[in-house]
This record gives sequence, structure tokens and C-alpha cells, in this order.
Amino acid sequence: MPGAGGYPPPGAGGYPPQGSMAYPPPSSPGATRTGSAYPPPASGYPPQGSPYPPQGSAYPPQGSPYPPQGSAYPPQGSPYPPQGSAYPPQGSAYPPQGSAYPPQGSAYLPQGSAYPPQGSAYPPAGGYPPQGSAYPPTGGYPPQGSYASYATGAYAQNATFGIGGTTNLLTQDEVSSACKKLRNAMKGFGTDEDALISVLGRYPPIQMNQICLGYKSNYGKTLESEVDSETSGNFGKLCVALSKSILDFDVYCLHEAIAGIGTDEDCLIEILVGRTNADIQAITTAYKQKYHNSLEKDIKGDTSGYFERLLVALVQGNRDETNTNYDVKADVEALYKAGEGRMGTDESAFISLLCSRSDTHLRKVFDRYQQKYGHSVEKAVKNEFSGDVKKALVNLVKSITNRNEFIAEQFEDSMKGFGTKDNKLIRLTVRYRDPQIIEPIKQAYKTMFGKSLKKRIDGDTSGDYRKLLLTCIGEK
Repeated sequence: MPGAGGYPPPGAGGYPPQGSMAYPPPSSPGATRTGSAYPPPASGYPPQGSPYPPQGSAYPPQGSPYPPQGSAYPPQGSPYPPQGSAYPPQGSAYPPQGSAYPPQGSAYLPQGSAYPPQGSAYPPAGGYPPQGSAYPPTGGYPPQGSYASYATGAYAQNATFGIGGTTNLLTQDEVSSACKKLRNAMKGFGTDEDALISVLGRYPPIQMNQICLGYKSNYGKTLESEVDSETSGNFGKLCVALSKSILDFDVYCLHEAIAGIGTDEDCLIEILVGRTNADIQAITTAYKQKYHNSLEKDIKGDTSGYFERLLVALVQGNRDETNTNYDVKADVEALYKAGEGRMGTDESAFISLLCSRSDTHLRKVFDRYQQKYGHSVEKAVKNEFSGDVKKALVNLVKSITNRNEFIAEQFEDSMKGFGTKDNKLIRLTVRYRDPQIIEPIKQAYKTMFGKSLKKRIDGDTSGDYRKLLLTCIGEK
């Protein structure tokens, strides 16, 4: 195609013709006019003087009229657009009235500006958002529906836990400035790690999503690939993780936990336990799109027994999230009779009840169980189960009882004992770094372990890796 041309060619007025809301013109009921043909004789499309099609070529090809003989375009009796319809539809605008892109109240993009910049093509090479990525989903930024909670990192938690998330977006100028700072930190010889830390560790997930999309639009490469080529070690792992959306990172971690030799059961439990139905549905959908296999099928192929049954139950995303009143006393008795009140254990009864009832209801059940039998449901689970299913159920009970304390304990688990479980520490830091989410977790950590999470990380890590971890949790 000639370099000066596009479809339609510059100056041709676009498609449909300027000043016309419908194609063909309203004065004509169809695509052909009485006494004329389409295209007009001796004339082609585009207009005379246009370099498209190339010289020596006619459109349509000589000897091959368009439309084909015996056919009309559009087909006779079916005008285009349909009668009573115009393109775009009358009374409709794009975006639809009452809706703006980006959402009203957002300075991204500012009124009076165009995106992409004038003189560039849309979408940019590679697509915007990146082709093959379902996040954010087509239809808007920030994503609509359940994905929106994922973008903030809030996971749409029950208000009882007090977990929210940053929702305000960056302006176009702020996005461009952050992208430029990242670009300058990585171009040329060497890498400016401090500059990387100041951007990757500073912005909450919803704003980093904007920066990641803006970076590819401005520089033609994903931020993730650029960061991956410029960093290494645990610092590099954390930088790459921060260059993904939380949804993409969770999906990646789940696949890594299952793929290859062995299974990272701890990772599966950590990511799947305590999630809302919306989170689970988002995870399973994104997993299928990226890896062309269902998460449930991969879990079944890599786990077994009651641990497998528990994980499969969790990935159904079918927990009751309503305020339905169940019989607390009946569920207390059901748990007792499935465990301590019989020889052996009815594992299926435990799994079914703990994976289906609402968190609010289960907290009432746990309290009543403690009052009636003198010890907690957590202790009952520890007495009745073993192995991976025991660990998963204990974590499930803890996450339902107090989510902030559960996550605080996960942070401690990543650093206690000999050595640091860096992959786990990175996962937790990336997932819960939003300022509104990490603050109550830090408070719970200090209450439970007698020192700050900052001091714990500071004494267990070093170098740029430590700097970035601390920046992510709002500590300098």
C-alpha cells in the first residue's frame, strides 16, 4: 500500500463521507442510483487524483464489475444501512450519552485532548490494550464490573473487614511523566534502580495499570519485558511482578504453582483461600484465556484426595455472599458431628459447609462452637485433618475469622525460620500493597508479633530488593 495512503485515503473525507450520517447518501434508498452504477463509470474509488489504487490499476478490476453481475450491493431489497437506521444510529453518540471514556470525574484523558496523540495511528502497533490480554476487558478503562475491584486490589471484600482500595486514576500528564521516568531509568548503559523503585513501588495497582498501558503506547514495548531485561534476582522478580496487573500476576502464579515437576501447594492455598466469588470468576476466566485450559482441570491433574476436593470447591466461586439467615445452631451441630462427634471424619461435610456459607454466618458458627465445646473450630480442624487439606482448611477458617490477621500471619510465615520465602513475600507484597489495604494489615502484624512489618522486612532482606519492598508497603 503506498505510504501516502490509508483506507480511506487522506483527504477523501473518511468513511462514511463527511457531513453524511448514513451510507449511502440519504437521497438514495439503496447503493445504486437510477442511470448510474456503483462505482460511477470511468471513476473509481477513491476520487480522481488519489494515489490509491496504484497507477495502472483500476478499482474494480477491468472486466470485473462491482458488484458482481446479477448482484447488487447492498442486496436488492436490503438497503445499507437498514431503513430507519443510520450509522451511527440516530440519537446515539459514541461513547453513549451519559457515559464517557474515561469515566467522568477522571482526568484521564483530559477534556480537549486526543488519545493517541495526533499524527499517530490508533490502535498503536500491537493494540491497545495488548492483544491477547483480557485485562482490562474491552469496553472501558478502568474495567467494568467485577474486574474493577481487581484493578484496585480491593477484591470487593465484605465491609466488615474494612478493606477498600485506591480508586482515583492518574491524569494523562501524570501517566506520561511516570512512563518517561521509567524509560529514562532503563535506556542506555546501566539501570537507575532508584528511579525504578520510585515509580514501581509508589503507585497502587489501579494506577500502575494505567502506566503499563501508557508505556506500551508510548514506546512500543511492554513495561514488563523492558523491566525483565534490565533487572535480575529477587529485585528483578519483584519489579516484573509490579509491572503486571494483580489479576495477571495471580493467574501467572497459579500456573507456576501447577506447571512443571511438583506442586506449590502453599501458593495455591494462599491465592485461592478467602477470595470473593467475583475474584474467583475473574481468575478462572483469565486463566482459561491465557493458558487455554481450565484452572479446575489443571488442579485436578496436579492434586489429589480431599485437598483436591477443597480446591475444586473454592474455584467454583459459589459461596453465599447474601445476608441469608441460616440456622447457626444446626451448622454448629453439623460441624461437630462431621468431626469430633464421630469416629473418623466426614471431610466432605466440612468442605461443603466452609466453602458455601457466607463469612458473616460462619463467624457466628465459629463463636457458637467455641462457646459450646470449649475450643475453636480451628483447633477442631487441626485435630481432625492432616496434610495439605489440614493446612488449607486452617487458613480458610483464619481468613474468615479475621482477614487482616490472616494476611499478617502470611507475611510472618514468609520470613520466619531459616531463610526467607522470597516468592511468597513478593506475592503478598504485590497483592496487598494498595495503601488502603496494607495499613490495617501492618497494624494487625504489629499487634500479633510485637514489631512492625517494616522492621521485619528490613532485617530479613537487603539492597534494592529491600528498598522496593519497603516502598511498596508505604515505608521509606
